[in-house]
Amino acid sequence: MKLLRDIGLLYKRKLMETLRNPIYIVMSMLTPVLYLILFSPLLNKLVGTGGTRSVLDLFVPGLLVIVAFFNGLFVGYGIIDEIRNGVIERFRATPTSRFAILAGPVLRDTTNVLVIVTLFTLVSVPFGFRPDPVGWLVLLVIISMLIITTASFGYALGLILKEEDRLSPIVQGVNLPILLLSGVLLPMELAPTWLQVLAHFNPVYYSVEAARVLCAGTIWDAKVGYAFLFMVPLTVLVVAWATRAVRSVVA
Repeated sequence: MKLLRDIGLLYKRKLMETLRNPIYIVMSMLTPVLYLILFSPLLNKLVGTGGTRSVLDLFVPGLLVIVAFFNGLFVGYGIIDEIRNGVIERFRATPTSRFAILAGPVLRDTTNVLVIVTLFTLVSVPFGFRPDPVGWLVLLVIISMLIITTASFGYALGLILKEEDRLSPIVQGVNLPILLLSGVLLPMELAPTWLQVLAHFNPVYYSVEAARVLCAGTIWDAKVGYAFLFMVPLTVLVVAWATRAVRSVVA
């Protein structure tokens, strides 16, 4: 019960930060909306690829996944600011669960992303995007695992490195190849064989592939199973590693 109380208190604290600065939600919506308006029209010739009836069936599900990936990967900058302001130092003098120090912010980030994904889906509907309701709900589970994984990774890196100059090269070095190999901008089936092989080592690729079939209503497709098979153990491993990092820093 103490663990749940600690998580709840830290979740509430971080959620209040978001509510006091709602511009975060607005700005997080800006990038996918710009992709939707300015980039998706360039993909009209891909209609029919993978059985798609509309380019939005191909593009929007991938954007939903990338929103989660981007928002989770860059959270380390926020915790570096808390280190600088002495917030993490003060946690050392409290009996607060070290796991809760990670879980509270991660749950806040998950809430933020689910709100952004929901809003972006609603924005996409007037453009012609029609996701299957049940498939979309299953996709939210995959997106939640992805944001938990990336946010935990980002917080752990921020705690370990403690400086933006040291964090930025790693974040940017991870960001670009994962984005390009995810198949969100163009389907990986259009790529040469060697790129398709590399994509299979990218966890975001499996989430993007699952997102497309889920939004199309094919819930029992093998791609959905692959996404869960890949993401569940990865999420557990990253959260366990991040928890150890928190405990070592906030000793």
